[in-house]
Amino acid sequence: MVTRLKQGIIVGVAIILFVIGLASVWTPVPAGAILMAFATFLLIANSRSGRNLVRRVRKRFSLIDRQMIWLEDRSENKVTRVLRTTRPLLSRLSGDVDNQL
Repeated sequence: MVTRLKQGIIVGVAIILFVIGLASVWTPVPAGAILMAFATFLLIANSRSGRNLVRRVRKRFSLIDRQMIWLEDRSENKVTRVLRTTRPLLSRLSGDVDNQL
């Protein structure tokens, strides 16, 4: 019960951060992009439906998928592990080929 409440609060905060980031992404200081990235990470880590949403977006928009792969390559192990759970199948397969070469 407490865990679900905690998860709900985290998801709510993530949605609020994402909206604030989206509203401020066009300012001269790109703090909005950082807020949106942090909110996306929180959603992926704490919500199955958030994970599925990010996976669908990555599958539909290759630019976003490439940016997420770029972020995966430059992140710590814990962050990389969480982000890779949203990788579409085609990206996973091409990523495995790249790692073998």
